Amino acid sequence: MITKDNLEMILEHNKTYLPKMKKAMDRIYSLGDPLAHVKPLDFIKTYLYEHANVLQFPIQNADYGGLVYYYNGDYYVHINTAQPRIYENFMWAHEFYHFFFNREKIKNPDQNFIMMDYIYDEKERLPNLFASEFLINDFVLERSFKFLETVHTKQSLPEKIMRLINVFQLPYKALVVKLAQNELITINEAKSALDYDYKNRIPHDIDKSFFEPSYTINISGFDELYEKAKGLMYEEDLQSIKKSFDKLYEQVLVSVHDQRRTKG
Repeated sequence: MITKDNLEMILEHNKTYLPKMKKAMDRIYSLGDPLAHVKPLDFIKTYLYEHANVLQFPIQNADYGGLVYYYNGDYYVHINTAQPRIYENFMWAHEFYHFFFNREKIKNPDQNFIMMDYIYDEKERLPNLFASEFLINDFVLERSFKFLETVHTKQSLPEKIMRLINVFQLPYKALVVKLAQNELITINEAKSALDYDYKNRIPHDIDKSFFEPSYTINISGFDELYEKAKGLMYEEDLQSIKKSFDKLYEQVLVSVHDQRRTKG
C-alpha cells in the first residue's frame, strides 16, 4: 500500500528505473501497433488475448490482483474482477509487464508472479512503474491537471486529483505518485493528498462505476481446446473434463451473483 511513509522511497525507486522503463516502452512502440499510443489499455488487453490464455473471474481477496504463469507450453494470465475497475485496469498493465518482459523467468516454477499488495517487493515495483508510465501519458496528465487548477480554483488538491480518475480510470494513489514524480505537485502536497479519504468522498460528477468491481467472467480458450482434443482423447475422458468445467463455471456464476447481491 502506498502511504506517506513510503512515498519518498517509491519516488526514489521510480527515478532510478525510469530510463529502463522508457526503453521498455520504446520496445513496445517499436511493434508498430497504433493502439499502444492511442489506447494503451486496449493494446494491452488485445495483445494478451492474442498471445496468452486470459482468465477473468472474481476472487474475494482484497490483496490479490492477478497473476501470470506458464503451464504445459502455454502462458496464462488471470485478472481478479472482484477489485474496483480502476485497480483492474492497473492490473492489466502490471501483468502485461510480467508477460512481455519476464517471459522466460515465468517458465521457472520457482518464480512467483502473483500480484499481491506488497509495495516493497522488488519484482513487483517495476511492473507498477511500467503500468503508471504506460497508462498515464505525461502530456495529457500535465494538461489535464493544469486545466483543473484553472477551472476548479476553490477545490482542494485531492478533489482535483479525484477528477483525474475520469481521464485515466486508474487508482487515486497511482495518480498522486505520478503527479509528484513529474513534479506537478510537491512531495509534501503528495503526502497530504495520500491521507485523503477518497473512497468516501467521490465527487458527484465522477462515474462511480470506476470504484466498483466488474465481476467479469471470461474463461478464454476452453472451447477451442475442447475442439482440438476431439479425436486425440477418449470420448469418455473428454466428456468428463467438459462436465467438470461446466460445474466449476456454474459455481463461479453463483458466487458472482451472491457477491453482487451482497454489495447491493
